[in-house]
Amino acid sequence: MKSIFHDGKTLARLSLFATLGLTIFWSAFTYLSAHGHEIGSAHTSLCEHIEFDPETPIRNKKYTGLQNAQALMNALDVDYNKRLVKTYVNVSGKFTGTKIVTYSSDLTLSEIDARYPRAEWLQLLLDKGITIDDSLEYASLLSKRYTLALLEDNPGLQQMEFQGIPPTDNWKIYKAAYINKVVNDHTKIQEVAEQVERGKKAVERAKARIEQSKEHTKLAIERSKEAVERANAQLERGTEQLEHAKVQIEQSQKNAKPIIKRNKEAVERAKAQIQHSKAQIERAMTQLERSVARLERAKQELGSQQLVHIKNQIEGIQGTLVPPKKPMPPQEPIPPQGTLVPPKKPAPPQEPTPPQGSN
Repeated sequence: MKSIFHDGKTLARLSLFATLGLTIFWSAFTYLSAHGHEIGSAHTSLCEHIEFDPETPIRNKKYTGLQNAQALMNALDVDYNKRLVKTYVNVSGKFTGTKIVTYSSDLTLSEIDARYPRAEWLQLLLDKGITIDDSLEYASLLSKRYTLALLEDNPGLQQMEFQGIPPTDNWKIYKAAYINKVVNDHTKIQEVAEQVERGKKAVERAKARIEQSKEHTKLAIERSKEAVERANAQLERGTEQLEHAKVQIEQSQKNAKPIIKRNKEAVERAKAQIQHSKAQIERAMTQLERSVARLERAKQELGSQQLVHIKNQIEGIQGTLVPPKKPMPPQEPIPPQGTLVPPKKPAPPQEPTPPQGSN
C-alpha cells in the first residue's frame, strides 16, 4: 500500500509540474503574441510591440466562424479597433561594423491600413493556409504589416540575411520570402499550441485517472482494512472456540474413564441378571407343566363326580313327581224363565298344569 501511495503522490506532483509548465509556456506565448516579442541573433534583434488600452480589459475572444477575411473582420475588427492604442517595430544590430544601428517604425493604424489593406493582408495569409482562431492571433498577424513596412522603408536590411531571409535587391522576392516566413512561423506556433493543448488535455486525463486511481486505491484500502478486521475477529473467535473445545475434550476424557468403568460393571450385572432370569424362567416353565398336568387330572376327576351327582339328582326328582288331577269345568248360572238365553261361546282350550317341582 505504501508503494501505491508513493506512486500516486509522484504522479500528482508530475501532473502539477506539467500543468504549471504548460500554463507558463502558453501564457508567455499569448503575451508575446499580443503585446510584443524580440527575436534575432547575436548581431541583430527584432522587437514587435502591440500596445492596448489599459482601461479596456484584455480578453481573448474565440473565433469559430468562416476562415475568410470579411468574416474575420466582421467578428473581430470592432474589438481590435477599440482596444489597440499603437503598434511599433524596431530592428537593432551591428550591420556594418561595431556600432549598433536601430531602425524603427511607428505608423498609425490608418497609415498601415492604407499601405497594406487589412482585408487583402488577411486573405493573403489565409490563402497560404493560415487559420485564425481568436482575437490575439488576429492582432498578432495584423502587426506583421508594421515589420513589412519597416523592411520596405529600409532597403539596407534587405541586403542582409535578416531572420533567415536570403538577401536580395528585389523587393517583390524579399516580400514574398517574408510573408512565407510569417506563415511558416505562425504554422509552427500553431503546431506548438496544438501540442500544448493536447498536452494539457493529456495532463487533465492523467490527473483524472490519478484521482480515480486514488479513489479506487482508497476504497480498496478501506475494504482491505475491513476484511483484515473481520479476519482478526474470526481468528479471535476461532481461538476462543478452540480453547473451549480443548477444555471440553480434556474434561470429557476425564469423565469418560469412570463412565466406561460403570458401563462395564452395568453390563456384567445385566449379564448376571439375564442368567438369573433364564434360570427363573426354566423353573417357572417346569412348574407350569406340572400345574397343567394337575389341572388335567382335576378336570377328569371333577367330570366323573359331577356326572354321578347329576344322575342322582335326576332320579330323586323323578321319584317325587305325581300325575296331575283333571280340573272341574265351571258351572254356568240358570237364567230365569221367559228370558232369552244367548248362545254359549265355546270354552277356550285348557292348558295342562305343569307338575310341581318342574321349571
